[in-house]
Amino acid sequence: MGYRPDPFLSGLAAYRQSQRPQKFRSTIAWFDHWQEPVQLRKAFRLFEGIWRGASQAAVRLGYHLEDIRWPETGATKKIEGILHAQGIHGILIPPHRGTIDWGNFKWHKFALVRIGGTMETPRSNLITSDWFGGAKMAVSRIHQYGYRRIGLVAGRAFEERFGGNNYAGFCWAQHKLGLDPALPVLLTDFVHTNPEIMDQQKSALQQWLLEQKPDAILTTDAEIPGLIQMLGYRIPEDIAVAGTNILDIPVDAGINQVPELIGKTALETLVKQINLNERGEPPDPIKILVRPRWQDGRSLPPLNTVPQLEAD
Repeated sequence: MGYRPDPFLSGLAAYRQSQRPQKFRSTIAWFDHWQEPVQLRKAFRLFEGIWRGASQAAVRLGYHLEDIRWPETGATKKIEGILHAQGIHGILIPPHRGTIDWGNFKWHKFALVRIGGTMETPRSNLITSDWFGGAKMAVSRIHQYGYRRIGLVAGRAFEERFGGNNYAGFCWAQHKLGLDPALPVLLTDFVHTNPEIMDQQKSALQQWLLEQKPDAILTTDAEIPGLIQMLGYRIPEDIAVAGTNILDIPVDAGINQVPELIGKTALETLVKQINLNERGEPPDPIKILVRPRWQDGRSLPPLNTVPQLEAD
């Protein structure tokens, strides 16, 4: 009959609905396919923050977020049965390592959202941090604080999982700021179960420090601050250090990846898909980047009076 919704009335209805206490609607699944499930939220504070943001958003919207542990093999039918029995229509998939074998799981029955860029399957809309923008922001802030020999120490496997975004953001910031010299990136391969490799990585770090003489380092590795001190350098007196994830790297200066906001955005995106009956793997998935923040700390103090900082 040619009816068109009135956007002002739709907005009013949405506002009135948001002011009402939300009744319980359904459960949303959080898939945990880690070999040691406790690692996902307890060993990594970043993941715990994502869970907390998603869980709080779920309650606000009338849902309950449930951690569903996926056994290593032969669990597809069992998991599908659990979701069917609980009337679950939405699935959040947090970051995982490596390639995940989901079997022949029937994704077309569910609304899907992945968190983090570490997996390629299932094909779904994706919510992740802006790692490229965060690295660029961090180098600019370190430069504004008076440091000139700025280096990046990054885990090779980490960069491969996240598309080299820290590496790329760092190099672009070097170019934009005209850093001279532009220190080469040190890529690391820490394997804690192999003492020989750990010694090799320690030697590579020592050689890089002696050759490049950085006055500040941005790192993705939790091991780097401790190794720097083991090699006889003081933080921050000899070398200032900032982390790309201050929650899981033992320094207090660097990038806050705002995990609660990532979890909140992912949950809200999933609920929208549930309400619009968008199921399965979309033909053209979207990616939403959440902007991180810089956090000051004692591990990277300003060297002099800090000028008015540019917008990050």
